[in-house]
Amino acid sequence: MKEQIILEVLHHLPNYSSEQLTEVKNAIRIVLCQYDVSAKDSSLQIINNSSLYYLRIYLESCSQAGKSNGTIALYNFHLSHLLSYINKSITDITDDDIYLYLYNYKHKRTVSNSYLNQIRLIASRFFKWLNKKRICTHNPVDSVDPIKCRKQIKKPLSAEELEKLRSSCDSERNLAIVECLYSTAVRASELLMLNRSDISFTQNDIIVLGKGNKERITYLNAKSHIHLKNYLSLRTDDNPALFVSSKAPHKRLTRRGLEDILNRIASKAQVKKVHPHRLRRTSATDLLSAGMPIEQVQELLGHKSIETTRIYCSVTQESVRYNHKRYMNF
Repeated sequence: MKEQIILEVLHHLPNYSSEQLTEVKNAIRIVLCQYDVSAKDSSLQIINNSSLYYLRIYLESCSQAGKSNGTIALYNFHLSHLLSYINKSITDITDDDIYLYLYNYKHKRTVSNSYLNQIRLIASRFFKWLNKKRICTHNPVDSVDPIKCRKQIKKPLSAEELEKLRSSCDSERNLAIVECLYSTAVRASELLMLNRSDISFTQNDIIVLGKGNKERITYLNAKSHIHLKNYLSLRTDDNPALFVSSKAPHKRLTRRGLEDILNRIASKAQVKKVHPHRLRRTSATDLLSAGMPIEQVQELLGHKSIETTRIYCSVTQESVRYNHKRYMNF
């Protein structure tokens, strides 16, 4: 049994030299000599339904707290997989169970470290809630170290790319969508929920229903004002939605419909990776570069934490160079 364990451990090691493998093998054998080792019972087990019961209660609490349907679906997907794999009473789950699940998930599905760390964070939120409700005495994920992942700088659209997108819009509706996303920095879900009545053209502002069912106000610039007004003046339907499909019966635009529109515009403009979130990030970056305080950008984006705003916003080298010349006058 011990020899089998040694062989399995060596199998999971990277490309070591034969001398290194021999040293590792001997070290494992020395440690195992101090223990009696037996294989885990792998016979068919009945899935522990108590864990899934607590998961359902947790998801209901997330819904009541205003989490989006997409977030709840993501939590359900990862947590139900984790709990079914571990298959223990919720109070018996250990940090070793969590670690083993994450390890196997990565090697079977070859996912990135950032994706794996997202699963760890979702599990941690779940067990933190269980601990708060006094269902569990501790959070087993606390003992699992954060998974290091390479931080990639997500670049905003350049001024040239943004202008290419504008020029590639083939309808007033599509141009209004691009201008509205850029000016207001709203999320895709927020844009799709907007109604005509949410807009005040006299004040140039829009009432947005954001995460947690919290309302906030965002604003139209001159271009978005003009193109939204033009688009609405061309509408002949009575749908209260701000953006609707181009063909009758002109239903409220869906997320899939929005993605298709932006993909077509991006393809024509030959601009890569165009999506609502990138326009949102571009808006935030441009506002910061123009001198808007980050606290106000945070308010505009609807972020609880200013650290989240820092992640969304990129500081361009041009603005760094400009401010260096501006402030280094001594």
